[in-house]
Amino acid sequence: MNEQQALRVNTVESTSQATQAQKEYRSGVFAKGRRDGSGWGLVLIGFDGELRPVNLTDGAVMGASARDAKIEGPGVAAEHARVSVRADGCYIEDLGSADGTFVDGVKARRIGLSHGDVVRLGSQLAIFAERDLSGYAGSVVRTGSLVHGPRQRKEWIEPILDLVKSGSCVCIEGNPGTGKRTMARIAAAVREAVGDVVTVDGRAEGKPQIPAGVRPMTWVVLDADRLPRPQQLEIAHAVGRTSGVTVIATVSQPLDRAVGDGKLAPWFASLFSGKRVSITPLEHRREDIPAIVRDIAERKGIALERITPEFLEAVVRSGWPGGVPHIETAITTAAEAAGPDGQLVVSAISSSLMRANRIKPSLPPATDPSLARARLEDALARANGSVASAARSLGMSRQAIYREAERLGLDIARRKFSRS
Repeated sequence: MNEQQALRVNTVESTSQATQAQKEYRSGVFAKGRRDGSGWGLVLIGFDGELRPVNLTDGAVMGASARDAKIEGPGVAAEHARVSVRADGCYIEDLGSADGTFVDGVKARRIGLSHGDVVRLGSQLAIFAERDLSGYAGSVVRTGSLVHGPRQRKEWIEPILDLVKSGSCVCIEGNPGTGKRTMARIAAAVREAVGDVVTVDGRAEGKPQIPAGVRPMTWVVLDADRLPRPQQLEIAHAVGRTSGVTVIATVSQPLDRAVGDGKLAPWFASLFSGKRVSITPLEHRREDIPAIVRDIAERKGIALERITPEFLEAVVRSGWPGGVPHIETAITTAAEAAGPDGQLVVSAISSSLMRANRIKPSLPPATDPSLARARLEDALARANGSVASAARSLGMSRQAIYREAERLGLDIARRKFSRS
């Protein structure tokens, strides 16, 4: 083979590989046939606390006897539903099952799916995950009074514990009822062998008391953004007088916002040197909610048989701004309305159910530029080249779109985008 023939062969192979890559990312979101753990699919959830990911591909049929994606459970037909990928996203189609297919409480023959949607096949609940499916696999467990799954362990529990073990101060941000105060106490327990632990609660009635003459090695400051400034200053001075002291604080808003609103003194916030960890709100960790409901039911003496799949589905897909206490109040209310042995019904808690915020799909990580580029191209094509419309559909600013395009080598100004 001479040099020119070799060049032609290489050119043909490169073109073939490029065409294959384009076919693999048909929608720019859902890769076709990816089974390396970064794929997409359903996460089966239930009272047993086991999260079981089911990898899906374009055209996969789901059901109790399906060869593509086997899903077993009450009311799941042998071939229950099919997923298909189009340029504008992923769709699920019911295949004439007796008990139906539901997405976010809507029974439909064919409907689009978005990341975080609650899917019910018969009585089997699942969460639709657009990527990193393997990260959901595992058990939902209880640490102290904190109920959490593997994603939460990785995203904020382990980072907080690692910071505290290294002797760093840490600020834990989070919405009400998401577990930040419990997490602060769990982290403080790691430091008990180092020295005294003192807890100061910003929500306590009256002036929070700081023990006189005590030089603790760990300060737990709960709701620090509600603590009076003199107490913040006193803690900051105490930390400065002793080396190796760790402060574990919780705030109900981002640290920089609390400083900007005047709720935290800058010199108190400087203790954390940017070491802040945010706890995921319940609406973004829906896979944990069945185990949270089970935990509440066991504490309240409510038999799990009284909780119907429809009721659990409504709880999982709802937004809970008040966190776990909000869910507990709703379940207790439903149990009282149903009587000693009656089944819990959705109508009893309809006033407590709140529509969750739509989980906007984010661009794929920089480690997967092919997928990121394909997704950006699809968004621009659907918007007929309008950067503003594409930015809205992706939940980004226009400036972020231009930066992403530059990173991916995509010339938005010169290239024309249109839907095929």
